[in-house]
Amino acid sequence: MRHTLNVDFPGKTLGVRALVTDALITGLSRDYWHRFGDSDMTRQISLCPFAGTELFQIQGPIPLDGDIDLCAEGLTALMTERAGRDDICIHSVLWSSAYTMSARLADHYRVGQIFLVGDAAHIHPPTGGQGLNTSIQDAYNLGWKLSAVIKGAPETLLNSYEEERRPVAASMLGLAAQLFESMKQGDRRRGREVHQLDIGYREATLALEKPDRSGRLSAGARAPDPPIRGAAGLSTRLFNLYKGTHWTLLGYGLEHGLVQPRPGLHIHTFGPRGDLFDDQGHFYDAYEPAIGDWVLVRPVGYIGAIVTNDEVGTLEGYLVQAGLSAANSCCR
Repeated sequence: MRHTLNVDFPGKTLGVRALVTDALITGLSRDYWHRFGDSDMTRQISLCPFAGTELFQIQGPIPLDGDIDLCAEGLTALMTERAGRDDICIHSVLWSSAYTMSARLADHYRVGQIFLVGDAAHIHPPTGGQGLNTSIQDAYNLGWKLSAVIKGAPETLLNSYEEERRPVAASMLGLAAQLFESMKQGDRRRGREVHQLDIGYREATLALEKPDRSGRLSAGARAPDPPIRGAAGLSTRLFNLYKGTHWTLLGYGLEHGLVQPRPGLHIHTFGPRGDLFDDQGHFYDAYEPAIGDWVLVRPVGYIGAIVTNDEVGTLEGYLVQAGLSAANSCCR
């Protein structure tokens, strides 16, 4: 598809070939991940049990040249050689592939009405476990925007997909390649950077923020999840309010009716007349709002806007651009 679209895929091959296999295996505990051959990277082999199944995933480097037997018998022989055990048996192979590791990033994520997502947009070594999470976030980011355009949002909203997600992939490729080189030297240490909790879109078009905002948290950042009290004083967490495909608008010291309700927007307010309570100060500590602030959270759990009540008109325009037109009623 990239060739058809004339989208370049620059990068480099990393000089390592590997196998990945989903297989039915006996002889290993399913309570743990297993890795053999730590002393020699070229002979390593790792096995991860798939929860809820009888399968393991096998990964390991293989020679750059020549064919490799990916059937059950061939993989059992490889396992015996590398693990030094003959009690591990591969009974059947559900899926298997041999591939050469590369680190590449598409020049563009959009050509007309065609969008590149996941491995079509970026490939990299598996070190750090970044690929699946990054690809799912690609899909969710594009998904809610496609839905919004179908419901009437301007088509220009779709341009923000590449604007937001391509820099994330570029950073992830650099991290995966760095971890890969460290692993070759025997360093398997991982830090906070692999958790993907600091990913954000602070410089992107969809990040709307009041000019005098000075708190640590900014529009475009991942929305924190402090504990709060909700209806009837019951304890809950903000993530419980964010779950789903809707947007969430939080008012601090404001009344609910100050922003027009609309389908796809759940409005909650903190304060004596609100439906949420922050008597322990956890929301304030995490979001650092001023009295009269609105915090808008996108369907993907990132902050879209932080504005004052004096800027409700600007907020209303933002919502319309996101495909949330005002209506007489709204599902809360």
